[in-house]
Amino acid sequence: MAGGPFVLGYDFGTSALKAALFDSEGQIVASASEALRLLLPAPGWAEQRPEDWWTAMAAVTRRVLAEAGASADSVQALGLAAQMCGVVPVDVNGAALSDCLIWLDMRSSEIAKREFGGPVAGYAPFDLARWLRYTGGAPNLSGKDPPTKMIWLRERMPEVWARTHKLLDVKDYLLHRCTGRFVTSYDCAHLTWLFDGRAGHKHWSPKLLNRLGLDIEMLPEVAAATDVAGGLTKAAAEVLGLRAGTPVSVGTGDVSAATLAAGAPENGSAHLCIGTSSWFGAMVPKSRVNPLTGIGSISGADGKDYLLIATQENAGGCAKWATNALGFDGDFEAFEEAAGRAHERADAPMFTPWMFGERVPIDDKHVRGGFSKLSLDFGREDMARAVYEGVALNARWAMKDFDRLSGRSGTPLRLIGGGARSALWCQIFSDALQRPLERIVEPESGGTRGSAMTAAVVAGWFPDLAAASAMTRTARVFQPDPALADFYAERFSDFTRYYRRVKPWYRRAGQHAAGRQSSAQDAQCSTERTKP
Repeated sequence: MAGGPFVLGYDFGTSALKAALFDSEGQIVASASEALRLLLPAPGWAEQRPEDWWTAMAAVTRRVLAEAGASADSVQALGLAAQMCGVVPVDVNGAALSDCLIWLDMRSSEIAKREFGGPVAGYAPFDLARWLRYTGGAPNLSGKDPPTKMIWLRERMPEVWARTHKLLDVKDYLLHRCTGRFVTSYDCAHLTWLFDGRAGHKHWSPKLLNRLGLDIEMLPEVAAATDVAGGLTKAAAEVLGLRAGTPVSVGTGDVSAATLAAGAPENGSAHLCIGTSSWFGAMVPKSRVNPLTGIGSISGADGKDYLLIATQENAGGCAKWATNALGFDGDFEAFEEAAGRAHERADAPMFTPWMFGERVPIDDKHVRGGFSKLSLDFGREDMARAVYEGVALNARWAMKDFDRLSGRSGTPLRLIGGGARSALWCQIFSDALQRPLERIVEPESGGTRGSAMTAAVVAGWFPDLAAASAMTRTARVFQPDPALADFYAERFSDFTRYYRRVKPWYRRAGQHAAGRQSSAQDAQCSTERTKP
């Protein structure tokens, strides 16, 4: 039996929950995962059941302990990381009153246009100025951000709203299940766009809440990632198979956890995550934003400095889709082998990865993915490679403004995320970006490793998150091929021109779909599932 001591890190993603048991040197002793259901009840809707998260958390915790042969007493602390921008209404006891409207959900897009729409990059000038002043960003016009989801609940589900005590994100809900406390972290609070993120402030903004008619009492308290949310309650400990009183850190959102796992808690480095979605991230001393490209800053998980983020909605999700759509029956190894048989060709098919709209570098909920330049000369191996290239070219587009705002142009990027397990994809990314990429050890563990680092501080292993970066290290470096610089410059030019040409068509198609979606939403509201 493994003696420990250990910390447990959790990563609640969109498609799965991952958990890993870490020792004090950052080695994974045991790990487990559990698939999570994604519910798509109407066009533009995306939900998950909070009870599914809790059931999965219990399952993976017990499996990890069993695999390691570890006792409950050997676990000194827990840390949680989770997808961000979700909204789940709960009653005074923390019981979910509806399914969670997760980050992918766009049902409140019309509310976003109503509340914030105008002539300046799609926003009303005064509102844009107000939000930029307090938050450094603004709620997304696609309806994917929490404020408009909250308003949607208030307007479309008044019976649920009347019973709502708190509005929580994914991690916040689970922290309450573990400890009985309603609390969130600085980064998750900031990404609600209801948080005054200015230096010297860092609290919920009464002005922004009043503007939308939202009650500050419906939001959780805010604390640093390495603060103790509480000890496991007796009830939670029995479900999880752990010791009652085991401290639980406040933890972070998934992006912040990845930043920690990349070994980048301080200024001076940047990272690229290739997960279901993808993002660039870097810690910066001051809030920086470009509302035209959707790149913004949120408070660091510890409440210090700022995390600059450029998020692309579609990455590993495209590869997962393609493994089925191209006839590989979900076999990533076969998909990878096929993509490896194709080579760089100027006339090769091009894939646009906007399978569920896009956030950065184009804030466009209407755009969709697809292949172009197909001919009888190409087969599925060329299409597989095109998927890898398309995601990388989209990242290159986002990287241009990210580099300008972060000041990290040309510097190596730490590489994390499940997609980084593919050496071929990593090399394509390096060539398309013309940047060195430093893949961390076990790149798919970014979420669990980052959350475990917050737990390690709570357990007293390290004085702060900067010191806890000793729990991560680089495993391999991918260097760009300078001979491919011109090739990918031309491919990138074709990629951006393609979007500009098809944008009007996608917008017209989206407008036609909006009427159908509205009717579907009205029908769905009449049968919405709620808990008694």
